Amino acid sequence: MPGGGLAARVMGWQRRMGVAAGPLGASGEASTGDPVTVEMLVHGAWVDITSYALVRDDSGTISITSGIRDEGSQTEAATCSLELANRDGRFSPRNPAGMYYGAIGRNTPFRVSVPDGLGGKSYRFWGEASSWTPGWDTSGTDVYTDVSVTGILQRLAQGPAPAHSVIYNAVMNPQPGGLVAYWPCEDASGSTSLASALTSGSPMTWTGTPTLASYSGFAASDPLPDLSVATLSGGVAAYADPTASQVRFLAYIPASGLSDGKVICSISQQDYAAGSPQFWELYYSTTDASNSLVLRSCASDGTALGAILPHTLDVRGRLLYVSVEMQETGSDITRAIRLVDVTSGRVYSVTDTQFSTQLTRVTKLQFGTASRSAVGPLGTATLPGVAIGHVTVESQITATNALGVRLNPIGETAGRRIQRLCGEAGLAVDWVGDLDDTVPMGAQGKANLLSLVQECALADGGLLYETHNALGLGYRTRASLYNQDVALTLDYPSANLAQVPTPVEDDRYLNNKVTVTCNGVTATYEQTTGTLSTQLPPAGVGEYGQDTTLNLAATDAGTLQDQAAWRVHLGTTDEARFPQISVNLAHPSITPDMRRAILGMRPGDRIQITNPPAWLPPDTIDQLVIGASETLTHFEHRLTFNCQPASPYSYVGVLDTNARVDTDGSQVIGALTASATAFSVQPTEPYDGLWTTDPADVPFDVQAGGEIMRVTSVSDILSDTFNRTVTGGWGTNGGILTWSLTGGAASDYSVNGSSGAHLLSTANVPRYSYFATTIADVDCYVSVTTDQLPTGDSLVGGLTARFLNVSNLYMAQARFTSTSQVAVAIVKRVGGVETVLGTYTMPATTFIAGTFYRLRFKVKGSSLRAKVWLATDAEPAAWALSALDTDLISTQFLSMRSYSGPASTNTNPSILYDDYRIVSPQLFQVIRSINGVVKAHPAGEALSLAHPTVLAL
Repeated sequence: MPGGGLAARVMGWQRRMGVAAGPLGASGEASTGDPVTVEMLVHGAWVDITSYALVRDDSGTISITSGIRDEGSQTEAATCSLELANRDGRFSPRNPAGMYYGAIGRNTPFRVSVPDGLGGKSYRFWGEASSWTPGWDTSGTDVYTDVSVTGILQRLAQGPAPAHSVIYNAVMNPQPGGLVAYWPCEDASGSTSLASALTSGSPMTWTGTPTLASYSGFAASDPLPDLSVATLSGGVAAYADPTASQVRFLAYIPASGLSDGKVICSISQQDYAAGSPQFWELYYSTTDASNSLVLRSCASDGTALGAILPHTLDVRGRLLYVSVEMQETGSDITRAIRLVDVTSGRVYSVTDTQFSTQLTRVTKLQFGTASRSAVGPLGTATLPGVAIGHVTVESQITATNALGVRLNPIGETAGRRIQRLCGEAGLAVDWVGDLDDTVPMGAQGKANLLSLVQECALADGGLLYETHNALGLGYRTRASLYNQDVALTLDYPSANLAQVPTPVEDDRYLNNKVTVTCNGVTATYEQTTGTLSTQLPPAGVGEYGQDTTLNLAATDAGTLQDQAAWRVHLGTTDEARFPQISVNLAHPSITPDMRRAILGMRPGDRIQITNPPAWLPPDTIDQLVIGASETLTHFEHRLTFNCQPASPYSYVGVLDTNARVDTDGSQVIGALTASATAFSVQPTEPYDGLWTTDPADVPFDVQAGGEIMRVTSVSDILSDTFNRTVTGGWGTNGGILTWSLTGGAASDYSVNGSSGAHLLSTANVPRYSYFATTIADVDCYVSVTTDQLPTGDSLVGGLTARFLNVSNLYMAQARFTSTSQVAVAIVKRVGGVETVLGTYTMPATTFIAGTFYRLRFKVKGSSLRAKVWLATDAEPAAWALSALDTDLISTQFLSMRSYSGPASTNTNPSILYDDYRIVSPQLFQVIRSINGVVKAHPAGEALSLAHPTVLAL
């Protein structure tokens, strides 16, 4: 028998492979125990043909591919190629003597499985035969058939576009049991009538000239006729008298409305008895209703029967799905008008009960006819600006949401649309993630199934895949790729890999400028900073553009900009790619748990390689699986995962208390040794953003020059709250900051436990409290006041920067004037000559002695900025003063400087200071070499968050 020697090979393979585990979603069917099982569907039953596979000595191989073949492309149809022993001709589809003659051929289902290690099957492939190629040697002893099998995408790609609109298919599939008439009204221009969708129905005719296929406002429908100069009439085929009648149709009534009494729809029923309604008219009214619809019942002579049923919804300018319902209730008829706002999905209903003998079958519908009623507002024929379509008559009352989302698919999420489309096509469907947490889609076009689901996957940014345990499709949502746990960890030194993972550094998938278009609206996002920005080299890489057209429910600038920004984020991943990662389940390093994880890998799952070799970056190789190829032979089962970097989907979040948002740019101030654990950081030019100093925000990781450090504390580089008592100076702040003094006598300097004081015993003689530093760019605060109201001249205190000596410095001054005003000034002294660079007086402020004002002075490059405000108030956002100056570029000291104006008549006033802070530079305390990189860093080395939060799309 063919393959008679397979048992021994199976036993050998089992010894080599041990126990193999199955994927998520395994069938639960019992495994045969063979290392691989190949099955073919014959006459509706699965037939095990394993003994005919893997039997040729030189080519006993089953090769499988699935998912995305190459990073950045769409999911392709899975493939499986195998050779079957065919000496008796059973695998020759056109051989009349073959066992399977007439039962196999194109699209015969195949499936391939391996043991899942739990007694069941792990399906590796499920598809349909696309070709049968016979082969044999010249002796006729080696006869075989090469079979190529493809996944369901192969067939779907060649499927036709639907012949009808979404709402047509919603009405007809499945067809309601009580449907007795249906006119889609989607007939093309030039048609001579409106065809019935039912084989038993007759066409709808018209008088006048309707403008066919002219109104496109209903997204789920093909264009509908405009009845501005026409009326419609359609007869209903005979059916048994019902106990309920329901008429539904789409209607658009123009925003300008209609004249009073215009008949939208007239419903005629078979003659029954005197006193029983012979027809109903649904008309537009401005008198019986406020620009809404009204239902009246009439005898054959037009006499009104009972009260009218008015609706309250203003129907002007709305897209409506109108439902007129009559239901027998004993000797009464319950009437209802239900108006579904197609755009919002909201249902507006009015009902009443009318005495009547019996309903009979509906015989005719008319739209836009002149009123037949003898009473009430009476309308003339035609409906200017009105569009009508998808008219149904049913002998039962159904839910107004019976058509579901297909009434208006705009806003349906991408995931739910994929699920619905597969269900309508009778395909099995699987998913990973929350289908409701996917982007809202736009209208559903008339395209084949594959194009529609690919459109959804493109809009949402997830992964489309073919299921392995059934012939169907699956979808992994973009959100399910965020921040996921690692599904498989492989260790490089442990020989878990079947081949060396080769990093690729190229620009193949680089996109730093993306334009998104939706319904004619466009938005562009461009990466303008960083190593992969659109700046020309060496600042960036130049422009790498991409234009993408999406089908989205929203076309506002913000939505499209977010879509473009997300695609730029994916296209500017600054790391090497590892396109392929291979494993061999037969290798002894693969443990049973690892086999289980390997066989269970799904599209989008995260895979890591730890401890890469020294010639690669020390970071763990972190990838997402987007496809795979598998090779099964007599002795091994090798899987090669197609991968893309996982980092774009890691650390994704929203702007909440857990988000990690990077600064625009920061740098190390001084040179950093390989072992230093404390250093100063400041913003890079021209940015101002500072790092959080909240203890609750640490630890977090930063990176500089390829080294990752863990920050355990961020604080002001210097501060002083003056909570000590000192005479003859300002003393030392906790052993960190020792103040020196110059100007006046030592007795002019003191600290009283809450503030530091400069006693101004002599007018116009400055006092300085200073300390040595090399910090030229500084951002500092201090609270300042005086103990007396100024008289004769101002009392002045403030902050200095770029302080070389008393003749060369910048100063931000808080000036307390003799008119009780508070002002701020930026002053420079160069060579002893003082120049005022700007002043600002606080409006509506009366200074009270002892009231502290907060002063801020920021010097960066050539920019000098200052502001002052009441210390008990919040800091104003705007700077009071800004100036540019390049005379002083270095420093030796920072200080507080105080003096009284030359005309001051105060006696021994004091300037008081409190809460001195230097907020930039900042002091970082870190743990070094988190990623194993040990190195020194030069002054000015860029520093950033190692893992900033990426805003979710």
